[in-house]
Amino acid sequence: MKGYQFFRTPELNLISWSFFLNFFWEVVQTYFYTMRDSPFTTMLYGWVHCTLGDVIITLGSFWFIGIMSRNRRWFLSLNGMNFVGFVMVGILYLVFSEWLNVHIWKSWSYNELMPITPWLKVGLAPLVQWIIVPPVVILLVRHHLLLGQEVTKRKEN
Repeated sequence: MKGYQFFRTPELNLISWSFFLNFFWEVVQTYFYTMRDSPFTTMLYGWVHCTLGDVIITLGSFWFIGIMSRNRRWFLSLNGMNFVGFVMVGILYLVFSEWLNVHIWKSWSYNELMPITPWLKVGLAPLVQWIIVPPVVILLVRHHLLLGQEVTKRKEN
């Protein structure tokens, strides 16, 4: 049963779901970046690189809320403040990072298909990503770990 405990680690679940869902999103939103005309290996590198960044931001947001709520398993008794805070931490970092990488460092660029948010000057696709993907990730992690708790309780009875 010790090996199963490993899979009940919130961070492992978070990393797994975050990688899977963000990778899918990164592939889909490729068509809004100039990278879409690059060779496949370049796009693959970009997808993995950006996905790993998304995972780190998600994990950082998770830990930030854990520290603020003084509870590493804050998502199990989810409340609106923690849920919104988790999403907002990621969005704030995303806006800063996207603006810095597009406008200052010029690490990547949007093509003509990317809708731009006029007040933030960042692409709408990555902003929508952070409104959709992290909430889905935290809900999936919550569901998985609560289900695991229920199975454990049933086995003990």
